[in-house]
Amino acid sequence: MTEIEDRDQIEEAVEQVWPAPSFRKHQKETIVEIVEALFIDDYDGVALSAPTGAGKSLILYTVSKVLAELRNEKTFSTTPLNTLIDQIENDSLLDDAVTLKGKNNYDCVHPMDRGKSVDDAICQRMTGFDCEYKDEYPSEGGCPYYGQKALGEVSDTLVTNLSYLMTNAMIPSEYGFEPRTLLEIDEVQNVEDFALQFIGFTINEERIPIDFDKIQRKPGPRSSMEEMTEWLEILLGQLINKTNRLSSQQNRTTAENNELKKLKRIKHRVINFTEDQKKGKHWTKTHDDGKIQFEPVFIGRFIDRFLWSQAEKYVLSSATIPKGDFLEEIGLGDADIKRVNVPSTFPKERRPVITDYVGKMTRDERRATMPKMADKIEELANHHQGEPGFVHCNSYNIMEDLYEYLPKSIQRRTMKQDPDDREGSLEKWFRSNKQIFLSVAMSEGISLDDERTRWQAVIKASYPFVGDERVSYRLNELNDWNWYNNQAAIDLQQAVGRGMRSKSDYCTTYLLDSSFKSLINRNRNLFEDWFLESINCGVSDEMDALVPESKF
Repeated sequence: MTEIEDRDQIEEAVEQVWPAPSFRKHQKETIVEIVEALFIDDYDGVALSAPTGAGKSLILYTVSKVLAELRNEKTFSTTPLNTLIDQIENDSLLDDAVTLKGKNNYDCVHPMDRGKSVDDAICQRMTGFDCEYKDEYPSEGGCPYYGQKALGEVSDTLVTNLSYLMTNAMIPSEYGFEPRTLLEIDEVQNVEDFALQFIGFTINEERIPIDFDKIQRKPGPRSSMEEMTEWLEILLGQLINKTNRLSSQQNRTTAENNELKKLKRIKHRVINFTEDQKKGKHWTKTHDDGKIQFEPVFIGRFIDRFLWSQAEKYVLSSATIPKGDFLEEIGLGDADIKRVNVPSTFPKERRPVITDYVGKMTRDERRATMPKMADKIEELANHHQGEPGFVHCNSYNIMEDLYEYLPKSIQRRTMKQDPDDREGSLEKWFRSNKQIFLSVAMSEGISLDDERTRWQAVIKASYPFVGDERVSYRLNELNDWNWYNNQAAIDLQQAVGRGMRSKSDYCTTYLLDSSFKSLINRNRNLFEDWFLESINCGVSDEMDALVPESKF
């Protein structure tokens, strides 16, 4: 291993490996600062706050290439979303970054199962099956999954999703990837929620393929956690027995293979729970129509075990790096992390955030506010006549209520998100002549660039649901309001970032829920500078001046 000596050495390496024709503003110095912090100043990690337009993908890619160039060491680059991996796959500048997703994303090439998902192919259903395509690279006609995995093992940069990487920590070393020097995580604000889905579980007798008649009746809603733990230990015995029986079968049908996957998934989660209970860790349980959901209150220890254990150093990246106790929440409370902030290169006048409060959208006050909210959407739609607008509704109930209150003339110009085809309905809107799209939970993972959207309205502050057992515990038992406000701040900033995606773009965002006033004014420390500088930027109180004149 070669030590990195100084900034000049880093700058020279950056110039060598940089894949684009030129650098955007701040890119080169950001890469140098990250590498210097990690490998000269010996920080455990870097928290990279980089707004839209900073070119995070290229920055992260180049950091990994500099590490390979100067130290001949490898990097995991990961994200919660497969859509971001797809973007990297389709980016010609990053064509030597090897991407890898789960088996179910690839089709088998073996003649016996050609076209089937690798997750259900003959190599998964037949114990000891020796596939001649398994170790050949896809470009040479080999298995699209195992060949790609083999390619990833020798590549200095492997791009994968969080689910794959966390599962990798549970695989025996001879079958999985060895730990690497660096782990880069994009959209890191989602790590806590994603890990919660990875560790939490639901006991639903209809979906767990064992004979529940062979174990005692599960405890009811008023049972203690101790009683529930005892019952889950009995259930775990049944899960292990059936998992072992199916695993030992020489041949499995597709149905049996699917059962085995479900059993392994729930078995690992129940084991995590029972081990945690012996250590006195806090979990919540929620009974709902015969199903029971279990979630840990704090998730950091699991992220440490399944994620941070796979690297020596980390780069945590997002346009909205959470503030407060976020590092402790994700298991890095004791780590020495340097924060690197990249200023926005987008003129704030082209991305104003207008506080035009209509009323409160809390459960108790929503009914009185909704007619006024519909009036405001009508006003904005007419003000932006001919320009597409995107409305963030927070829930399908709110979306439907808002639509019903809109006048018919605006309804005819409006399309609603389809809960059964979220992305498809958005694409349909892009192709339509409808002015307005009512969306739910689309504050991340989409790009509303250029003529796709010229204005947005956020009609409700997205605080965590206080009826959730885990949220209730944190607020009522721990008085953790900083965490609660942080979740709403992240979601708001992510929503604002959907509308302007390049320097030449422009988009105005309107905050209509009065709850935003206290969220922003009392918690300015939770917001990024690029967001705060855009609030009411260059805008008077008059409706005619809500959008800067330079835009039209």
